[in-house]
Amino acid sequence: MHPLQMNKNIYNIYEDKHMNIIESLTIEPNVYYTKEEVAQLLRVSHQAIVSLLEAGKLPGMNIDGEWRVLGAVLLDLPSHMQESEASLLSDWLAVSARSLKELWDNEEDSIYDQI
Repeated sequence: MHPLQMNKNIYNIYEDKHMNIIESLTIEPNVYYTKEEVAQLLRVSHQAIVSLLEAGKLPGMNIDGEWRVLGAVLLDLPSHMQESEASLLSDWLAVSARSLKELWDNEEDSIYDQI
């Protein structure tokens, strides 16, 4: 077999494989996906999805030990992640408020309170 012909065959196999991946990454909003399917759709590890589900960072349903995630949740994932970041910031501020007040509200820097 000619080397160029061999490369063309490899490219076609890759193209076929690539096309299958693209088709499998279609997310339907009204379909429930397994954790394995979610991992494939988001291109992350299975364990990462389990961790997100168990921590409540990825909304899902646990039915008899099997996780299901609605496609609409996956399509709206950035807004869910922003809520999580806001929640983390809120929690951090609640825990740190006393320390921050002691740091920023003292006699040494009281001159800056006038500004």
